[in-house]
Amino acid sequence: MRLAPQSIPVRTLLTASIAAALAFPAGPLGAQDAQAVRRATAFRKDPGGTQLGMLQAGARVPTGRARGDWVAVTLDGWIYAPSVARTTRDGFDLVVSADGGENLRAAPNGAMVAKLSKGALLDRRTTQGRWVRVRREGWALRSAFAERTAGTTAAGRTAAGRTAAGRTAAGTTAAGTAAAGTAAAGAARESAEPSAERVATATNALLAAEPGGAGVATLADGAEGEVVARSGEWVKVRIEGWLPAADVRPAPGGPLRGVSAAEVRANPDRYVGQVLEWRLQLVAVQTADQLRPELPEGREYLLTRGPLPESGYTYVILGPAQAARFKAMAPLSEFTARAMLRAARTRWLPNPVVELVEVVE
Repeated sequence: MRLAPQSIPVRTLLTASIAAALAFPAGPLGAQDAQAVRRATAFRKDPGGTQLGMLQAGARVPTGRARGDWVAVTLDGWIYAPSVARTTRDGFDLVVSADGGENLRAAPNGAMVAKLSKGALLDRRTTQGRWVRVRREGWALRSAFAERTAGTTAAGRTAAGRTAAGRTAAGTTAAGTAAAGTAAAGAARESAEPSAERVATATNALLAAEPGGAGVATLADGAEGEVVARSGEWVKVRIEGWLPAADVRPAPGGPLRGVSAAEVRANPDRYVGQVLEWRLQLVAVQTADQLRPELPEGREYLLTRGPLPESGYTYVILGPAQAARFKAMAPLSEFTARAMLRAARTRWLPNPVVELVEVVE
């Protein structure tokens, strides 16, 4: 099965994007107080309650009344129809059924607004092909939003042209930011290069091997470390300390886990040739051409989103017998791959290039 190619002519993309944005506004028409999310943060059912998903940094969402450190948030966007199921629970129409959750977008195949968790309940509004427009109210921390600026209105938020129909005159629209599949859009939401920022734990904290992964240690309240990468609501830290020699042994060999694409680009000599374990989302099976010299010409490869939960893209080179498996997979399916890093980025895009070793069942 040959999936849709990655490249879309710019004129066609912009025309379709603007039309989609005008026909399907990113938020409710009556919203008068949309605010920008300045850092990824949890979207919850109640203040401090059950997590329903993660708000994407840079997204604009309508906010309402405040309750202490929390503010009411209304999500109104589009979700891939195969990732939801019907329900009547608690008066809602739909529930997110996809393992690992699903992205909520400003328009069909448009810019990402939030990542909704599996089990999140939603109200159905309308459908378009394989996309469903949904709505959900919840809460988020007030500190996660950018400060309001004077003169900000629903009709014209800034002189730069951030409107519901189009984010900039250059054509970066709410509907079309992610449609081209370019890593430039996704990479902007990742952490920049590792910094010397230092942080301290605000409570006893579980240190995980990767975002959402198994815990490897418990850090005491006030433990200090250096930030080396960020991914969504997760922060990767480097913490130095001492252990009795009798309590350690040589570490077993194996793939590197918890390495972000930003880290790979920042230190390619460290990671090129290493086997990484990444969670990826299938976008398309394609054939390499001369535009991507980092991939063997004529070789089949995967265009994937990730490593998740990052929103950039990765090229995965396939062996002769590996393509059939992915051609049989549904688009947007997620899988865990062990792959050797061939290049930290391509000549034109910040997409890492890896060669598939195996898929982890």
